[in-house]
Amino acid sequence: MSVTETRRIALLESAQKTLGRDVAITLMEMLPPSGWGDVATRQRVDSLERDMQLRFDAIDRRFDALETKYDSRFDAIAEQMHSEMRAGFAEMRAELAEMRVTTTKWAVGVIVSVVGVGAAVAGVFLQFG
Repeated sequence: MSVTETRRIALLESAQKTLGRDVAITLMEMLPPSGWGDVATRQRVDSLERDMQLRFDAIDRRFDALETKYDSRFDAIAEQMHSEMRAGFAEMRAELAEMRVTTTKWAVGVIVSVVGVGAAVAGVFLQFG
């Protein structure tokens, strides 16, 4: 037989007649509202707490594994980027060295031409001068 609200009120009224109003109210406050079958025991709460802790520990391990997995992937990507940057810088240094050689050759050619033109002009002035 289940405990209904009507039965609870009947118990309260009977307890008030027998034990007095204050004692009856205290007694009713100590009883669960829907019966003892719905009340959790300390043992059951402790068991649920252990189960939850095991689940949280498993989740923590999964996150740790994911973190390790992605850390290694990020490290590999970073190393690849550094390698490509080093190769790019080496290529840039080679191109700059080539430009330096080309610029130096051009400058020497210009200087030789200017000296040649200067010599020619000086020769003209010395011959006709």
